Amino acid sequence: MAKGIAALAVGLVMAAIGMTGAGMTGLALAGTAEAPYRVLDGYARHGHQERLNTPADEVDWLRKNRFVHGELDDFPADAIVLHRVDVETYLDQAGFQGSYTHLSYGFTDPTDLWVVRKAGAAPFVVARGLPGAGGITTQVAELQALGARRIIHVGTAGLLSPDVPYGQIIVSDGSYRDGGAFLLAPDAREQVARPDRDFTARVRAAAARSGLPSARGIGYTMPIYYFQPGSILRDLLAIKGPDKPTFVEMEEGPFFTLATLMGLKAASVVVGSDRLVDDGGRLHQSLWDGDLDALELAAFKVAVAAVTTP
Repeated sequence: MAKGIAALAVGLVMAAIGMTGAGMTGLALAGTAEAPYRVLDGYARHGHQERLNTPADEVDWLRKNRFVHGELDDFPADAIVLHRVDVETYLDQAGFQGSYTHLSYGFTDPTDLWVVRKAGAAPFVVARGLPGAGGITTQVAELQALGARRIIHVGTAGLLSPDVPYGQIIVSDGSYRDGGAFLLAPDAREQVARPDRDFTARVRAAAARSGLPSARGIGYTMPIYYFQPGSILRDLLAIKGPDKPTFVEMEEGPFFTLATLMGLKAASVVVGSDRLVDDGGRLHQSLWDGDLDALELAAFKVAVAAVTTP
């Protein structure tokens, strides 16, 4: 994620520096010796009318050159992006052993997909999640181009609020946007990206049927995992009101924003793996000592139930 945003930022700066003469665009004109191009200003005021690079061409190439025997035909309309390395273990433990086909390719991103078709259940796809804005938005855009129309993100998060206990799943009400999300948004007015309301309600209903303890909350999308700025984390702890963030994660902001852009129904389920603790003014990360594997498996099963239960 951080690499993708950094690469884009570098590309914008190089474009500003490298374009001269009659071919110079408005973007390049903004960066001069007198007024250097400011990357964050570009993120906030980039416009929304012109968008380059769409996933349709990539998927068309895959159908013609990589999956030439109909592997991508009749692609399921529901998908789950699971941030786990052991996807097949999760599928087996969820009752789908022998009912999935693994597909992989790796051009714009290293993609692993499991197409699940089991008698008596609606088909769905599981994608092994890639971290951050670059990973999630590339994957989700390609899933949409393949035929997916509803997508659930399942991952872990760092808890901010002491009011959110460990050992439960959190169905997201939204997440503060990161830089990647603002590039996908029409403008910078809305700070929080939102999931699809009806689809999220469906996920909450699946969680209630499971008997799992669950909560709802607002996240903050942090585009890096290591070396997070303490000043921002302190600001998050101080936020009050209905949009007070209760967890930090790496994908929801751009995921929800892209879903809105592409007309997808999106929802997200996360589980707390650690907590930010303010210990007398010193911030540190406290790791949960519970069974995170079992909890994330339970969250995955809730996502599966949301897309397979009529």
